[in-house]
Amino acid sequence: MDVPLSQLGSLLFTMMGPIGLIPLFAATTANADPALRTKIAGRALFFALLALAIAVFVGAGVMQSVGTTQSALIMAAGGILLLTSLRNIFGMAPPPAAPPAEPTTALALAPIAIPGIVTPMGVAILIIFASYFPDLNDRTSMFGVVAGIMVANYGAMRGAHWFMRVVGPTPLIVLGAIFGVLQAAMGVEMIVSGLGMSRLFGHS
Repeated sequence: MDVPLSQLGSLLFTMMGPIGLIPLFAATTANADPALRTKIAGRALFFALLALAIAVFVGAGVMQSVGTTQSALIMAAGGILLLTSLRNIFGMAPPPAAPPAEPTTALALAPIAIPGIVTPMGVAILIIFASYFPDLNDRTSMFGVVAGIMVANYGAMRGAHWFMRVVGPTPLIVLGAIFGVLQAAMGVEMIVSGLGMSRLFGHS
């Protein structure tokens, strides 16, 4: 069975992509000079790739060893998608913290890389997909998709201040709402699909 890379990519893009990262990076590094912003963006990219590589190649193996059924994995992914999308649609995400007066490169790890880029929901979806498709080639392909999104994130961080100053947050809010509805629909489909598979093969 081939990995649905386009579906995975769209899901991870909405959870760990530029839409939420641009305002976070701009707000967090508001008091940083351009050179420091570049360093922070580069280190955030490194930390995010490292954390996601661990999720794909290590975390999924741990979950697979537990012996979770495929139907349970599908329903878990659907539940995470549904809850995450509802939180975003109804604006239940916590407001961003005030930027530090004296920013340092430590911001690259927290809050930008984790949990800004590497969100708990995105990691959960990635681990579930990697557990469902355990072949090493499949997992390598998944990490390739992740790496592509992280490169886009790096570009988004480099242009975040320009974007927020010239364009503003409105397009990001609209896109977030659109993707939130799509996430909710995909979450419901996954739950229904998982329930059907569970009944078909007699899994409780």
